[in-house]
Amino acid sequence: RKYHKYALMGKLVSLQPVQRVQKVAELMSKDDVFALLLFQSNALNINALEVAIIRNTLDNLSYVLRMDKVKQKCQGSKDILWRIVFWLDKKASQDTVKLVRGALGITGETVKELQAHKVAKPD
Repeated sequence: RKYHKYALMGKLVSLQPVQRVQKVAELMSKDDVFALLLFQSNALNINALEVAIIRNTLDNLSYVLRMDKVKQKCQGSKDILWRIVFWLDKKASQDTVKLVRGALGITGETVKELQAHKVAKPD
């Protein structure tokens, strides 16, 4: 097994119940560490929010997308929004698409704008 490829946050938000995600978020909230770690990519260049989208973990997605720091980071970065829309299109269920688009205010116009956006390739 290649555990070094996977980030702990990805496993947390995609495999654990929402109560555990809430507890970890509470423990890390003073320094906004939770929101910071949520967007760190693993060795496969997928961050924890994207893993949650891919795995359609609705309760956890709903919880993390209500966090102000997470919403601000998503809405403040075209790169992050582009990646979210990419995974919504490729792997997400209709329920996940509806939840994420609603939580982040992603409209059809937003998607059109993001189609023209070029995301930098990872190092």
